[in-house]
Amino acid sequence: MVMKYKEIQMEKCMVMKMNKKGFIEKLSKTTNYDISTCERINSILEDNGFIGKNNKAKLVKDLTEKLNFTEEEAENIYEECMSIIQTAIKEKLRHPFRTQN
Repeated sequence: MVMKYKEIQMEKCMVMKMNKKGFIEKLSKTTNYDISTCERINSILEDNGFIGKNNKAKLVKDLTEKLNFTEEEAENIYEECMSIIQTAIKEKLRHPFRTQN
């Protein structure tokens, strides 16, 4: 059974993907980087599949090389991204049928 919800397909398990625009806006607010920089950060995150400790080193390396961040800045960005994702997952588990606004 597949249902459409705001152009996002949901399978029986009711798992929804996080709104990309919302993620970029939250990242911009928490890191104080502009939207275009956060879009580039998001692109790198999507390319690396950033969830997991093994990918952290690769992600930090890519952020330092491609966006000229220091290693400390790149690690802080990684931690902020993980925090945003974890908060979204916890919120979705608490309120599975709430819309993503």
